[in-house]
Amino acid sequence: MPKFDTIPQNERRLRALTGLDTATFLAFLPHFAQAMEDYLQHTTLDGYLREGDRAITYANSPLPTPADRLLFILTYLKQNAIQELHGQLFDMSQSNVSKWVRLLLDILNTALASQSLLPARTSAELAAHLQAETPLCDPEAPPFFAKMEPNDR
Repeated sequence: MPKFDTIPQNERRLRALTGLDTATFLAFLPHFAQAMEDYLQHTTLDGYLREGDRAITYANSPLPTPADRLLFILTYLKQNAIQELHGQLFDMSQSNVSKWVRLLLDILNTALASQSLLPARTSAELAAHLQAETPLCDPEAPPFFAKMEPNDR
């Protein structure tokens, strides 16, 4: 079962599993952990409204740390494996994988939104994002691609 503590020793394995390098993974981890804490203050792991007890992590939890949870969901998204195979990789049943995927996708989207890293969902959002990022061009500057004049041949 992949646990995050064994992965950073092998940068290539983390990139192969998640698509991220160690620095990017570790930079995003506090935002993911905060989104997880915020979610679990009000909601249970099963998606029900929390009525009293605070969330605790059990010793036999399949995903005990925020790093393990982030590794789990990023691996699920990158590898696009069926839940039964993902369960074998993380030593869980398919139904447990389904529960964790549903939960962690919401938390991942919240963490990405808090960092303004969500992808554009519509063409209008993409156009607005690209327009905001493109620097104003100098009209006197030469074109990016040079055109050759036709020759007489």
